[in-house]
Amino acid sequence: MLGNIVDHRTDRLNPHVDAVFEPSVHDDQRRRGEPFFDWDETANSGAYFAVAWQYGTTVREAVLRAEREWPFPGTAYLYDQGSAPAG
Repeated sequence: MLGNIVDHRTDRLNPHVDAVFEPSVHDDQRRRGEPFFDWDETANSGAYFAVAWQYGTTVREAVLRAEREWPFPGTAYLYDQGSAPAG
């Protein structure tokens, strides 16, 4: 399920992207205060992952992947197509 989107594209109207995904619970480690996401829900899901990516996709497909593939909130990081941000 989609928990958050972080958009790093230089042209935010271009639907063609490289996408990187992380569990949204990682977002809580970058902020102070009350967490937005539940660590136990993520860790106990059996589907936990550290990072995944999908290059040469679209915003729509990235959102659909996050919605369908993980039973916990995931963050989709969007980058310009061809940038290969995860290497």
